[in-house]
Amino acid sequence: MRKYFAALCLWGLLTGAAAALSDPEYREMMKDETFAAADRGLNEAWAEAKKLMPKAEFEALKKEQREWNAKGRDAEAKILIEDGVNPLQAYTSVTEGRALSIRAAADEAFLKGNPVGAQGLYVRKGEDGKEDGWLRVYWRDRNRPELEAEIEAVLVLSPENVRSGALSGRGDLKGGVVEIVDAEDDSGRMVVTFEGDTATVITTDEFKQGGWCGMGVELDGTYVRQKLKR
Repeated sequence: MRKYFAALCLWGLLTGAAAALSDPEYREMMKDETFAAADRGLNEAWAEAKKLMPKAEFEALKKEQREWNAKGRDAEAKILIEDGVNPLQAYTSVTEGRALSIRAAADEAFLKGNPVGAQGLYVRKGEDGKEDGWLRVYWRDRNRPELEAEIEAVLVLSPENVRSGALSGRGDLKGGVVEIVDAEDDSGRMVVTFEGDTATVITTDEFKQGGWCGMGVELDGTYVRQKLKR
């Protein structure tokens, strides 16, 4: 019930103007437990980013965040509100989404800045030169050969029609080759061969036929490791 009245109160504050979120509106939302948790999550994501990211990349992200605070947050929330979502839920959702974006940026910068062994962020590009596949490889324990990998690829047919596929799992690196197996479904398998800064991915026929990817989406291919420019 409290959330309902908080949403009504905030709706009253917002419906009269399309201005950026004001301090009184923000304080009203902070009375809601779900929004407050999303706000804490955003602050925690910033703390992680500051710890993981090189200074230059972190400063660039801070600039982007200032722009998001000034305009981006309200623009994203407005889309949800126009679709019928109440303002409290809309701002909670975009705050949670922003925290995920910051964590992803920090993780990407970490991998680019720490290309140790096979660890790194590897990117595949399509015939048009645009990125359409991403392979993240983590070497968590330097005393063990086990790697953790996450791969994702997309097929963009139109801005409104984007198909995707993904796989994640673990495996031991042997002679520059690792077979990654999904922890919950061993039909999810791929073999990754590392050579210098390239990683060649081949998924199994069982994986291809198992509905892991949208129609036409392929994870197979050659991915190139990305590194921070010093």
